[in-house]
Amino acid sequence: MEHTAELTSIHGLQENIHRYYADSEEYVRQNPTKSALVAMGAGFLLAQLPMRWMLVALVKLVFLVVKPATFIYAISKLMDDIRAARAD
Repeated sequence: MEHTAELTSIHGLQENIHRYYADSEEYVRQNPTKSALVAMGAGFLLAQLPMRWMLVALVKLVFLVVKPATFIYAISKLMDDIRAARAD
């Protein structure tokens, strides 16, 4: 029963996406100048984002997460070795 409910919701989501796409396509056809100006404005704003700063922050975040993850992995392997040694 849950599986069919999930499929129904996914199908409804797909229909909504197709409807929104068709509506936006129709809007662009009716208002090409306004749509082009909005697209250029959005592109300009995206170009102004500090991509270098975001990349540096992402690298720092990865290194911040990798150290504890590596430590936890090493501890779990050590515990496995200790359990294996006790079992022998």
